[in-house]
Amino acid sequence: MTVVRPRPRASRGVSLIELMITVVILTVLALMGAPVYETWVSSQQIRTATESLVDGMRIAQTEAIKRNAAVRFVLSGVASWKVELDSDDSLLRQAEMKEGSPKITFTVEPLGTDTVLFTGLGRVLDKDGNPFAGRVTIDVTSSVGISSARALRVVIDTAAATGVGVKSCDPHLATTDPRGCPATS
Repeated sequence: MTVVRPRPRASRGVSLIELMITVVILTVLALMGAPVYETWVSSQQIRTATESLVDGMRIAQTEAIKRNAAVRFVLSGVASWKVELDSDDSLLRQAEMKEGSPKITFTVEPLGTDTVLFTGLGRVLDKDGNPFAGRVTIDVTSSVGISSARALRVVIDTAAATGVGVKSCDPHLATTDPRGCPATS
């Protein structure tokens, strides 16, 4: 007589051990990826703030040329900027940088240059009305101390031969790289 053994039932689903191993692996991967994600978020906040500053300065310069009148770009602390008509202090445009860039700091050179005045020809004067002889730079960095976040710089170059140029650049790259900052003079 032949004994017929019943076939084992195919298992469906996952066992508790398989589920626990999967959870452990996902936890380890998340812990390994958290610093990279934090650096990426900080770098994006720096980029957002830098682009906002460049946009504001270009708006101020364009409005000055369009109106053939002096227009001010004013950096208001670390959270906002505004563009004002110099003759009557009327507000033309403003932006808050809290949404996209809450954890950034600005370092302006020369110190105290929080206001840049564009003439009707698009040239740059300081807040006292004197022509700038050099460059204005604004370094944008992370305020939470993430050293691996990529700092950027906004440069207002006022060299007479080139006119006025507003550019964002990476101070860590070579001056010969198009994304790098111009050499200091």
